[in-house]
Amino acid sequence: MTPPGGLESQIQQIASTLPPAQIDQLAKAIERLDGPGEQGRSRAASLTASQSFKTAVANLWQAWSREPETTGFGIALALRSAALTAERMRSASSLEVVWTGPTSNEVPVRKSAQVLERLIDDARRRLIIVSFAAYKVNSIEERLRAAADRGVGIDLVLETEADSKGGLRVDAAEAFEALKGIAKFWVWPASSRPDGGAVLHAKAAIRDTSAALVTSANFTGRALERNMELGLLVTGGPVPRRLADHFDALMARSELIQLESD
Repeated sequence: MTPPGGLESQIQQIASTLPPAQIDQLAKAIERLDGPGEQGRSRAASLTASQSFKTAVANLWQAWSREPETTGFGIALALRSAALTAERMRSASSLEVVWTGPTSNEVPVRKSAQVLERLIDDARRRLIIVSFAAYKVNSIEERLRAAADRGVGIDLVLETEADSKGGLRVDAAEAFEALKGIAKFWVWPASSRPDGGAVLHAKAAIRDTSAALVTSANFTGRALERNMELGLLVTGGPVPRRLADHFDALMARSELIQLESD
């Protein structure tokens, strides 16, 4: 499959999605190459085991093969420049209070449901949603389906009745029944938990490694619209990426297990 966009587009994509250390490794591997040869591509792809890195290298090489007059030194310079710009943009983070419940004039707030809906609507690559309890919320389900339709990868990390050992009465995944086959469902199996009835109690939504909602609110209509709930929306900076990387690490080492689709 031909990747979208040209060489400039692929360089920008790499700068916005790969960690700076991986971009620097890639730039070092490319800067002395005269062109997009297969040996150079294979060597570059082997620098890390990350599948996202290998995919980025493959897409970059395909774009480079359509502009073979561009030198490896030029691409390496462009990668480093784009990465520096992206890092400066990410470092400019902001925090907003997210709140459901009675308001005051002391702190400007954004409603929990509105923030979650906006995060889903703005997603372009990936969403990670984590919740203890979840009940069907039509507006959230519709937005997640629309996100999947435009190519967004969706990971739902949810608690189960069995694994919670009585902490939850209904599997959270039932709220997203209509998304089976569209989203990936992940659980924290009881076999991986400390003794004493530990539960998956985190609630968060992470968008494209560039924004994250960390909240007390479960993804239920009551919590998003009626309860007194408090959270923070982090936009930019290193925190959203670190949170996404943390969940990716838990998935990679099977602390979180993906449920098979029926």
